[in-house]
Amino acid sequence: MRAFIALELSHQLREALRKLVNDLKTRNIKGKWVPPENIHLTLRFLGNIEESQAEAIGHLLEDVARGNKSFRISLEGLGAFPYTTRPRVLWVGVKEGTHTLQKIYQIVEKGLVQLGLPPDDKPFKPHLTIARFKYPSLEMRQRVHRTCQEMRETKWGEMEVESIILFESILSPQGARYRKVKEVLFHKETPT
Repeated sequence: MRAFIALELSHQLREALRKLVNDLKTRNIKGKWVPPENIHLTLRFLGNIEESQAEAIGHLLEDVARGNKSFRISLEGLGAFPYTTRPRVLWVGVKEGTHTLQKIYQIVEKGLVQLGLPPDDKPFKPHLTIARFKYPSLEMRQRVHRTCQEMRETKWGEMEVESIILFESILSPQGARYRKVKEVLFHKETPT
């Protein structure tokens, strides 16, 4: 199965991103848009894994969740990889919660390597991919750059992250569909 580990967005954040995507389309930014229902915060793309590995990864996520409480993230800004002047991926940034995300990513990464998966070859930068570009024209690159500059501090909303999920990515001619293989809840803060 083709799999990845991610955090799911709240309904409110999905709606905010749906409005953002519609706004970007009215600005004549053309890309391969990620459907809002498929936007998530990927902690680690795994590629093809076996069923036995999926089970072991599920146990790893249980350990991760047991050792961490639910936490808040906020989404802010618009940017592009590798640069806003040469966009290949258009993303929304994560502002609040990045320290916790980095900590959880490192625990997950260490656990995956111990399970025999190859280490991640890219540094982890928390973000939400909203579009991809194959060969944007100079005019499109300039439009993306201007829009990213304009929206670099725009706040899109916040949410409580309550779970970590192992997803299967099922590819089809209509696009990717995601199935939850294992969802594990973080501990909730208990009021004193």
